[in-house]
Amino acid sequence: MTIMKVSYFSWLRLKTGTAAEEIQLPEDCRTLSELVTHLTGRHPALGEIADARGAMRFTVNRRYVEGTHVLSATDEVGLFPPVTGG
Repeated sequence: MTIMKVSYFSWLRLKTGTAAEEIQLPEDCRTLSELVTHLTGRHPALGEIADARGAMRFTVNRRYVEGTHVLSATDEVGLFPPVTGG
């Protein structure tokens, strides 16, 4: 069994209740967007942010990528919330 690490940054930690988790990549998750959809099933509060197009930023193996990025079961994924400033 191959395990993928998913890390949540900033206030996404509050929304998910964890800073990171290790999961087995589901067979039906080929892209990052599909993984995020899967994760919203585990963390419903994440769905509010995920539904806002372009709101979240993603890294795979510490490189910024788009939601269409194709995943490997050994990837390390980071989810970053939208940032506001003033």
